[in-house]
Amino acid sequence: MTTSTTSSVPLPPQPALAPAPVSTTPQPAAQRFRGRIRGIDLARGLAILGMIWAHVKPIIYEPGTVSYILSEIPSGRSSALFAFLAGISLAILSGRNVTYTGEQLRHAQLRIVGRAVILLAFAAFLSIFPTVIAVILGFYAAWFILAVPFLHWSPKKLGIAAGVVALIGPQIINGFHYLSYTFDIFLSGGVNAYLYEVLLTGMYPGLAYMAYVFAGMAIGRLDLNSTAVRLRMLTAGLAISVVGYGSGYLAAIFMPFEPLPIDDIDAFSLLPKEPTIGPWDFFSIEPHANTTPEVLGNLGFALIVLALCLWLTPLAKNVFFPIAAVGSMSLTAYVGHAFGLYFKEDWFMSMSPTPFLIVAGAALAFCTVWALLPLRRGPLEWVTYVFSQWFARPTLPRP
Repeated sequence: MTTSTTSSVPLPPQPALAPAPVSTTPQPAAQRFRGRIRGIDLARGLAILGMIWAHVKPIIYEPGTVSYILSEIPSGRSSALFAFLAGISLAILSGRNVTYTGEQLRHAQLRIVGRAVILLAFAAFLSIFPTVIAVILGFYAAWFILAVPFLHWSPKKLGIAAGVVALIGPQIINGFHYLSYTFDIFLSGGVNAYLYEVLLTGMYPGLAYMAYVFAGMAIGRLDLNSTAVRLRMLTAGLAISVVGYGSGYLAAIFMPFEPLPIDDIDAFSLLPKEPTIGPWDFFSIEPHANTTPEVLGNLGFALIVLALCLWLTPLAKNVFFPIAAVGSMSLTAYVGHAFGLYFKEDWFMSMSPTPFLIVAGAALAFCTVWALLPLRRGPLEWVTYVFSQWFARPTLPRP
């Protein structure tokens, strides 16, 4: 048996592989969206007019009729839309789609705190002239402060935060109400009550309304000029409103509200003698119920209104210019109408549409004329801007 051997021939050395070329061309940075979007002004103008209607609407419609249902649309939803648009304003102030960082973010945060301070001043002014309406400005200031730590969050995180608040916040509010009545705590008034008033017990509690603010901040980070974004907003708004209002409607069918017997109600305060909490406290979609179904329904409504107003942006420069003018100086319009109602308390829940026509007409006329002047801001908007810029001014180091 023969064994053959094959001599090994060394292979020539292989050239080393050259490293892949690395591009030294810097990637283009995302461009920050700029320019005023008149569609937002239009939506804000509708929110102001809706609040005016809610305050002086005539009580002449028969409950259950189409006229009555239509007349109730602004109630509760206008303030929710106002809070939602406040969130968009916060997104704009903090950089829109490219969030500020470092010193720019710090400056934006201080400007927002400055705006909150001046809003409290305006709220204090209106408190000197009390009216029957629940002034929203003090709550608005609290929302601004509460939002400051979240200004750098992404749209996704802000959207999740809105959902969490909408689902959990109303339950905390209900639990707080029950505990406060059961154990007679947290019922003191005055300035010491401000914190839990703006978070839990007020007309516009933060644990419900911050859902609108967070959602607005998330939307404000998007390209609102994009047709695709508007379609998604409209679709999401329809879906969320159906879930919210639909669940409340079904609850009304299967868990109808049962009024308390007259003997269980205190004759002086008109409140229950004993603390009660039932299913209806968690599912009501009545205005300012601040339940999860109402918050979701109102949030969907706000998304729908904004999407439609964005599509009507071209008309905001002519056909709807007066409404957009009110929205561009909403603080002036709100304070003006609240101050005016001090002198006309009988206009609240009147039997005639005349008060609404007068108040809304005055707001539309004044804001339209002012907007035609070569000025960039409304009267109170100018005060707010100057104060917030002063509040956020650079501080010099001490010698």
